[in-house]
Amino acid sequence: MPVTPALQLRDLGKSFGGFWALRNVTIDFQPGEVHAIVGENGAGKSTLIKLVAGVHHPSEGAMTGPLGTELRLKTPRDALKSGIGVVHQELDLFDNLTVAENIALGIDDAGLRKPSAATMAARARKALRDIGEERIAPGLTVGDISTSDKQLVAIAKVLTWEARVIILDEPTSALNAIEAARLLDRIRHLRSAGVAVIYVSHKLGEIFSIADRISVIRDGTLVTTGPIDAFDHDKVVHAMLGRQPAELFPAQVKLRSAGDVLLRIDNMAGRHLDGVSFDAKAGEIVALAGLPDAGPSSLLRHIFGLDRATGGTVTVAGRPMSRPTPREAIGHGIAYLPADRLREGILPLMDVVRNTEATDEAMHATAAALRRRKALQSIRRLSVRTASLFNRITSLSGGNQQKTLLARWLVMGPKVLMLDDPTRGVDVGAKSEIYQILRGIADAGAAVIFTSSDSLELARLSDRILLFRQGRVVSEIRQQVTHAELDRAIAAA
Repeated sequence: MPVTPALQLRDLGKSFGGFWALRNVTIDFQPGEVHAIVGENGAGKSTLIKLVAGVHHPSEGAMTGPLGTELRLKTPRDALKSGIGVVHQELDLFDNLTVAENIALGIDDAGLRKPSAATMAARARKALRDIGEERIAPGLTVGDISTSDKQLVAIAKVLTWEARVIILDEPTSALNAIEAARLLDRIRHLRSAGVAVIYVSHKLGEIFSIADRISVIRDGTLVTTGPIDAFDHDKVVHAMLGRQPAELFPAQVKLRSAGDVLLRIDNMAGRHLDGVSFDAKAGEIVALAGLPDAGPSSLLRHIFGLDRATGGTVTVAGRPMSRPTPREAIGHGIAYLPADRLREGILPLMDVVRNTEATDEAMHATAAALRRRKALQSIRRLSVRTASLFNRITSLSGGNQQKTLLARWLVMGPKVLMLDDPTRGVDVGAKSEIYQILRGIADAGAAVIFTSSDSLELARLSDRILLFRQGRVVSEIRQQVTHAELDRAIAAA
């Protein structure tokens, strides 16, 4: 017998004025499967999520639930009552409340009295067990648990509404590889329990490891849908962009002629570091690769002075740094983009221009009028797309936020640009733009050093790769390698 879909979309569309953000989308979501939705920022994914979640109302088409009845969702609460839950990228949890209290929020209880602590704890334990999670104690304060555990609490919260459809929006964007792998295991547990999981992510490697089917949206329309086995990385990227994946990366020239040494690290030691030494030259892009906590991300933080080194020296263009601090690093010409753009990069209450000016202003490098002119030039150079330069930076897509942070450093004209996972949470099209920007910065004479959770990025963007194991550089790769070969090398390190 055919299985009744958990959710059906038929010719679904949404217009805003005369603009159609989504049109004629027809998809079935089946119980017990993970269905991935992919597309560039602005393709229509967010609109689709908001329609299914009851935030927007369809301009055309219909949605039906598991019993074949049409869903008329006026609010997100209607969606929850219909068994549809959404775990947003920005989690709607309260850090000052316990796990049990967060899970209990919003659930209909008889009368107006708050449920007892025992009732909330029992409910939380059951919801967490439903996703195979028994480590998280209901009495813990949410502000004291890890980001990955917060994701699990958010999933458990929607399960208390007996959700049979769960939408996960970029669930691993703020997680490291180990945390992401653990979350994916819990999602598999949901699938085995018969839940329909709609998985929205830019991470194609993750999608191929977890999804049963995939749908690609481009320019507000459904381009293709089918079983994951019918696709590979290149086919998905081509469907998303309408062009070949090879066009994403700048022309790869291994063993390019590099210039003078701009950065020299000698015997750097500290947290997750055990005597790291290497050079980076003008005009080259150096990738740092390794398992989580092997050392690449920690090395960048130590060089920039965010973490205190216990030994070793840093020399920039022949000038030694006495004791690295962010101010001294910037003064020597070192720029650094952290992995966590939202917490450590952008200034969320400021507009695009003020974010671009921030480092120059903090260093008192130039007068106000010149600083503004340099910031605007840098924004134009990197083609930061925004309705207004004076809108808050949080109104921009992830890719344009990241380009704004790059523009901030271009104002300073760095000798060395260090980036920790620079395309995390960025769509494929914006990734291509960032790759071209980094290649251009290197070609202009800077040394670019980066880490990445994407082995394809490590292999295709770099001129050479330093492989880390337990805080040490164990080998250097100069020849061309495939991302699969690099994955094996990282796993074996």
